[in-house]
Amino acid sequence: MTTGAGQDKAAVIAERPRVLAIAYACHPTESAESRVGWARALMASQRHDVTVMCHSDLDADELQRLAVEDGADPSIRFQNVPHCVIGMSCRSHDLLYCVGYRMWHRRVAKLAAELHAARPFDVVHQVNFCGFREPGYGWRVGAPFVWGPLGGTQNFPLRFLSVLDPYNAVREAGRNVVNWLQLRFSPRLRRVARRSACVMSATRLAQRDLERSWGLDTAVELEAGLSYPPAPLRSKRDPSRPLRILWTGRLRAWKGLPLLLHALAKTPPNVRCEVRVLGEGAGQAGLVRLAKRLGVDDRIEWVGWGPYPDTLPHYRWADVFAFTSLRDTSGAGLLEALAAGLPIVGIDHQGAADIMSDECAVRLPPSNPREVIAGFSDAITRLAGDGELLLRLSHGATRRADDFAWDARGAVLDRVYQSAMAPAADRRRAAGTSRPAEPVTRPSLNLQPLEAVGE
Repeated sequence: MTTGAGQDKAAVIAERPRVLAIAYACHPTESAESRVGWARALMASQRHDVTVMCHSDLDADELQRLAVEDGADPSIRFQNVPHCVIGMSCRSHDLLYCVGYRMWHRRVAKLAAELHAARPFDVVHQVNFCGFREPGYGWRVGAPFVWGPLGGTQNFPLRFLSVLDPYNAVREAGRNVVNWLQLRFSPRLRRVARRSACVMSATRLAQRDLERSWGLDTAVELEAGLSYPPAPLRSKRDPSRPLRILWTGRLRAWKGLPLLLHALAKTPPNVRCEVRVLGEGAGQAGLVRLAKRLGVDDRIEWVGWGPYPDTLPHYRWADVFAFTSLRDTSGAGLLEALAAGLPIVGIDHQGAADIMSDECAVRLPPSNPREVIAGFSDAITRLAGDGELLLRLSHGATRRADDFAWDARGAVLDRVYQSAMAPAADRRRAAGTSRPAEPVTRPSLNLQPLEAVGE
């Protein structure tokens, strides 16, 4: 028999707004995109009845179990939507990946429409991928549609094309042209933007681009976040050992690692430093050759990539985080660095400019390759010789990390959903069927300290 308290709890859950979260990538420890989808689903579940449609190697029951263990409300549900045969075959080809991805969204829209007809959703949220190019078809379901946070509008700075090989220079210049054309002339993107109840921008740059191209006034909400609290404040570095520098990311042309390699070559011989490169990619062989040609290969350790928890101890090893990316919506590694108390030396543009501040970073203007290389070299020299500056920036990084904790950002998502639902709520009130307010207490997500992750 159900008790009165049990009936009240069931009634509260039944009254909570229903949210369909479309998150193609949704997993607690896989890619950066999958961790974003996971965190936003968990956040939404605290005050909403959430159904997540995703593509995963895990079944729906296993995803739900992991989500509840991580702090999601037990009402959360997952629908693992597989690719069709053609869509699956497209996934293995770079040029066809977007075709398979769009086909997957068509399957999601069909299933979502069936669920909505049986029991309506109050909000449909297209969570990821973060890029603006594919809005999916959730806006057709019939519920208020939330899209974003959106990124990918950033272009490769043309004055840095000289650091690329001819193939990648043409590729990046071509991507810039495609960005410009799609943002300004894609009727599908404009139509979805107009029909969305709310569109969020991942960065201030994306906000500016969407306003210029689509006439949208969007809120800025960084797409990434931290799922664990910052590490304890660091103590002063032992000056008898080399300065430890960490670089992370895919070893691809736009990530800009040659800028750091050239900076190492220009650093005075008496400045002792060592670099760990945490990443893999098609450009690795060429980068290793470049390091040897510059005479800095003896200072570099190429450690590859691994499961997400296994990458975090490298942040604890390091003294400084180097960010050389020449185009990125934000950069998940920046947040991991802040949480570990690592001062950042980075190019101050695009999404990184929204994350770095003078209290935690040495910010380098994206002027030209020569000046950026000199800036990295000068920063390495200063931080290697000034323990007080390094410590001050380290403590600033720890403080800055608090601004990006997922656990503190649930209120933003709540406001977005409430805003999206407001017109529908007005219609229900006019019809005398408004939804009563629910007395929900928000539990904290299950966050682990940095020391416990990966050990």
